[in-house]
Amino acid sequence: LALDTARRVEAILRSQGLKVIMTRSRDVFIPLQDRSATGNRYRNAIFVSLHYNYNRSGSGAGVETFHYHAASKSLASYIQAYLVQRTGMTNRGVKTASFHVIRNTTRNPSVLVECGFVSNPTERARMLTGEFRARIAEGIAQGIIAYKKAG
Repeated sequence: LALDTARRVEAILRSQGLKVIMTRSRDVFIPLQDRSATGNRYRNAIFVSLHYNYNRSGSGAGVETFHYHAASKSLASYIQAYLVQRTGMTNRGVKTASFHVIRNTTRNPSVLVECGFVSNPTERARMLTGEFRARIAEGIAQGIIAYKKAG
């Protein structure tokens, strides 16, 4: 789900003339330090890590966007706002967290986006459709574009 969503975001951003570097192009695990190294490799860039959430109890719902460095809060806010607007999902908010990839990406703004809960049967059913993943991707891409324009 995450790779498919990332590819959809990539296509939208490229169609708007933005350069996109993906940390992975196949469904393989990339070590966390390699992901943050990619986030630090380029100047004048942003780093967006896409995920789908899971809760053992199945009780979680909604989308949330995390940042670690204060300079990344604005990017997180734009993405979260457009993601909620485009999907209508529960807004779990913009939060600070110490996830490795955003804590160790220090050269550029970096965020981690949780695109909903695969453990929630209702959300899982929606996210399994390409149409809904397209809406998630559109929200994320719109947030990135708005952030870049505001910058």
